[in-house]
Amino acid sequence: MPPNATLTALRGVRVGHATDLERRTGTTVVLVEPPAMAFADMRGGWPGSFDTAASDLGKTFIHRHALFLTGGDIYGYDASVGIRSFLLEKGLAEPRGGGKMPAIMGTNIYDVHFGPLQGRDYIALGRRACDHASSGRVAQGTVGAGTGATVGPFYDARGLLGTKGGLGSSASRVGPWTVGAMIVTNSVGNVYDVSEGRTIAGTHRAGKAGFLEMDDVLDSYLRRSSVRYGTTIGVLGTDAPLDHEQLARLVELAHDGLALAVRPAHLSTDGDTILGFCTGRRPPRRLDPLAFDALHHVAVREVSRAAVHAVRHATGLGGYEGLADGR
Repeated sequence: MPPNATLTALRGVRVGHATDLERRTGTTVVLVEPPAMAFADMRGGWPGSFDTAASDLGKTFIHRHALFLTGGDIYGYDASVGIRSFLLEKGLAEPRGGGKMPAIMGTNIYDVHFGPLQGRDYIALGRRACDHASSGRVAQGTVGAGTGATVGPFYDARGLLGTKGGLGSSASRVGPWTVGAMIVTNSVGNVYDVSEGRTIAGTHRAGKAGFLEMDDVLDSYLRRSSVRYGTTIGVLGTDAPLDHEQLARLVELAHDGLALAVRPAHLSTDGDTILGFCTGRRPPRRLDPLAFDALHHVAVREVSRAAVHAVRHATGLGGYEGLADGR
């Protein structure tokens, strides 16, 4: 598998973006054929999700035709209407029948401070993202749900600046299986590249090189009555033949990848959420512990890589600069 592989390395997976640069927002859709077993896990204190509860352990309506990541906070859920119309029109779902109707789940970021609300049309964005979906390499950076994403600052204060966030993806093989991740990095915490051993995006002071870490501003943070809000969201997929319980465990553990790349992660003002799926091309079975551990390790790594790719590919927008300035 090439080193720049993305979530679409998984067979039967298509990804599409719809980007509204004028309003600085967007939507990204993952279409899965056949419908895939899914599970969602939220670790931030302020998550936003669409129809994820039915994928919980012990539930029976656990397969999804589509998963989506979107800007727009609660307004972004309208994207599901556009996705639904696409699924019905293309015959990928049925208009009636238990378990056959359009099954969609999603999660959002708060980017409504970043552009005008007037004219945002998430129904159209959801449909357009589906129309653009392909099995080609996922476009990364300031696209789709990552359009309005930002990183830092830890809090609003004169002289403290943040960095542009975005959307990134990564995938690799582990034994006979593929694991892929797609992450929208929109965090309060800094972004840390484990492979380089350094912070590459986040809170910094105007006109000064380098980044501030949470420990550098901890006393000031404690004194703040108003802090920043952020949410890092994503999709994790695999073709390993997991049962639903093991899929749930894999998605839970994948949050370790966010914690590796986002420092700190899972804050009370974050909504960090991962939507996971397991393609239905192999009969589900329970992997032995060593095989699952290998899958777990790669899932964490790919989530971390995707979160880093998101900011490395991002371009500046509306006062938040990308990494081209050399910081």
